Order: sequence, then structure tokens, then C-alpha cells
Amino acid sequence: MPKEKADAMAHEFNYFYPFDIRSSAKDLIPNHLTFALYNHAALFPEDKWPMSIRTNGHLMLNGKKMAKSTGNSLTLRESVEKFGADATRLSLADAGDGMEDANFEEKTANANILRVHTLLGWCEDMEKEKDGLRQGERNYHDKVFEHEVNNLINITQSHYEA
Repeated sequence: MPKEKADAMAHEFNYFYPFDIRSSAKDLIPNHLTFALYNHAALFPEDKWPMSIRTNGHLMLNGKKMAKSTGNSLTLRESVEKFGADATRLSLADAGDGMEDANFEEKTANANILRVHTLLGWCEDMEKEKDGLRQGERNYHDKVFEHEVNNLINITQSHYEA
């Protein structure tokens, strides 16, 4: 092999390694992902080992594994068209975290449509009645509420920075 080609290959390798993240499904932990770690540890120096590996669960729709082959599927676009963007967002937020399988429930999405409309109606009512709301000095409960909101903002900010 000409030296120029070997140098070009070495340059590409050093550009892409170590890779930042390998993301895959949780069912690949015992084979593919473990094998990938062993191979990197066996073949490369430590500074070329993967920086991180992330796993995720399966996507479920109404409690059943989502798969096009079984007809049990719902795309993001279909969900937004069927339930609206806000109800879809709320349902996805409620679908599950971490290694558990994320379960998008259509009943929850339908209920979220009503929740969004109820919240919107309440906000409109409060806007109309804002002149009739309590005014003046903040009381103890106002200060506790404000402190709690500010504390949660600070916690959220620190999580984003981390």
C-alpha cells in the first residue's frame, strides 16, 4: 500500500476515534455492545476506546411492541395529525424513561387533548378575570411558592450545565 494512502487512512481513523457515543437497543447489551467493548479494549490503546455507550428500550404502542411488520406502528407525523402536537408531547413525556420500554398510549393521548383544552380555557378565563384577582403585598404562601419555583429553576439549570 502506498504510504500516502496509509497516512490518509490513519488521519481518518484518528479523526473519528474515539467515537463519542454508540447508541443501540438494550437487547444488544449481552452480544453486540459487549463484543464491541471487548474488541476496542483488545485492539486499541485506551485513548481510542469508546467514550460512551447509550442504550434504550423498545417502543411500545398501547402496551404492545411497535413494529411495522405487525401493523402496530404510529409515526410521529401520524401522532401529531391524530392528536395534535401538544397532546403528543405530553403523551411522549408520560411514555417512560430510562431502560424501561417507552409505551405510547393512545388513550392517554386522547385524554391529553381534553387536558390541553381545559388548561387553555382556564388560562383564558384567568386572563379575563385578572383585574379581579388579589393584588398588593405578597403573603407568606406567595413567597414560599416563589422560592420553590426559583429553586426548581436553579436545579434545572444545574442539570442542563452538567
